[in-house]
Amino acid sequence: MDWQHKSRLRQIETLRYFDKYDYPLTKKEILFWTSPITHPSIPSLKLREGKTRGELFFLSGREKIIKLRTQREKYSLLKWGKAYQYASQLVKIPFVLAIFVTGSLAMNNCKKNDDIDFMVITDPNTLWIVRFLANIMFIKNRRYPHQKNASDKICINLWLDSRNLKVESRSLYHAHEILQAKCIFDHGGIQYNFLKQNSWVKEYLPNAYKRTFENLKIKNLKLIENCKLKIVNYILFVLQYLYMKSKMTTERVGLGFAFFHPNSS
Repeated sequence: MDWQHKSRLRQIETLRYFDKYDYPLTKKEILFWTSPITHPSIPSLKLREGKTRGELFFLSGREKIIKLRTQREKYSLLKWGKAYQYASQLVKIPFVLAIFVTGSLAMNNCKKNDDIDFMVITDPNTLWIVRFLANIMFIKNRRYPHQKNASDKICINLWLDSRNLKVESRSLYHAHEILQAKCIFDHGGIQYNFLKQNSWVKEYLPNAYKRTFENLKIKNLKLIENCKLKIVNYILFVLQYLYMKSKMTTERVGLGFAFFHPNSS
């Protein structure tokens, strides 16, 4: 099998992955997300002219997703305003080190009634303090478990502290989620260290990992321990865990991390 055929197959696999989310790709996006073989050429795939961005690539028979992408970009533009509004409130909470927009908004692929997904990274031994304060701060605007109508609600479904930056679940899906995440607040080079700790993603998406890393500055994290905060954080962890325990299904939580199901942050 020659490199041209291999390259074509990999690019088609990339289109298939994004097709699950009704998302056609530009030539630049295909090159970003596809693992290179030896030459970054685009094979003769099915394409149509986009109204604002030039040619878009998609699987044969899936022309309708061009309109969906355009429509969802408009919805996403409005949701970005909300996302920055929520982030401006979150940064007022002590110990917040970084805020990432994740999920469909990170790719500008939101439906009209979608919520707004966040990942928040905190100082060591403060995650459950920050989460407690965030739940109070967004008591009217956060998404609650099993809430059906959650349009523009904030959903912080991934929490990490700076000692627990590694995502243990390894798959193509998780690699995409990590590299798609958009960092909108970073205090102390957290994004660089987050990607460094999750270098396993390059096994799935080497080109995307390299390109994402290129423009980030190397920074060493300065971690400060505080015994009083550690005690308070532990107490709030126990209280929140006991409250959540009966409702939990696939969620994973610990003192330094919380991975919530998208519908139950």
